[in-house]
Amino acid sequence: CATCHNGSISTGKDANHIPTTESCDTCHTTLGWTPANFSHSGVAPGTCATCHNGTYSTGKNSTHLPTTESCDTCHTTNGWTPANFSHDGVAPGTCATCHNGSISTGKPSDHPVTSASCDDCHTTNAWTPANFVHSSVNYVDHGRTISCSSCHQSKPESATNAWSNSTYAPDCAGCHANDYRASKHRNASVSSLRDCAGTCHKSTPEHRATKRSW
Repeated sequence: CATCHNGSISTGKDANHIPTTESCDTCHTTLGWTPANFSHSGVAPGTCATCHNGTYSTGKNSTHLPTTESCDTCHTTNGWTPANFSHDGVAPGTCATCHNGSISTGKPSDHPVTSASCDDCHTTNAWTPANFVHSSVNYVDHGRTISCSSCHQSKPESATNAWSNSTYAPDCAGCHANDYRASKHRNASVSSLRDCAGTCHKSTPEHRATKRSW
C-alpha cells in the first residue's frame, strides 16, 4: 500500500496516526480508511499509553481516576467499559481521593452528614450493606424496632445532631421529652426526671426500650 499511500502520490498516514510499521491493509480496507480493524495481538502488556495518549488514540479523559497504572490493568481490548478496578494497594482512609462525586461515585445528597472515610462503613465489594457502628458513649441499643429516623430526625441525618431535644442531652429526655406527660409523673418537671431510667423506668427486667408502653 505504501508504494502509493505515502503522502505524496496518495493519502498516507497523518501526523496523529498510531505509530506502527504495519502495512495499511493490516487495519484498513480498499473501501475506506474508516472504520479501521485494529488487532491488539502482539501489543506488549503495560504499553497501552504508547498509543492511548489522547493524540494517537483515545486516552484518559479529564475525569479519569488519578492513576499511573497502565490501561490494561483495568480495561480490556474489547472496550473501555466495564472496567475491572482493584482496590488492592489503596491506602485506608483515602477513598475520597477518587470517590468525590467527580472522578468516581461519592456520597449522595441524602447521605448522613459525616467526616468519616468511606471505608469506615463500606467495603470495596459494594456500597451496601453498610456496616455502621455507633461509637458514641451516649448511644444505647434500643433494638431492631427503632429506625434511624427515630433519633436522627434531620435530613440528611447528622452524626452530631441526633437529639430531638438537645437541651436534655445526653439523658433519656434528650429524645423522650415530647413523650413526657406531667400528669402521669405527679406533675414533676421534665428537667427533674430527665434521666428516666435512673428514676422509675428500668430497662430490665420490667421494661424494654423496644416496648413503647414502658
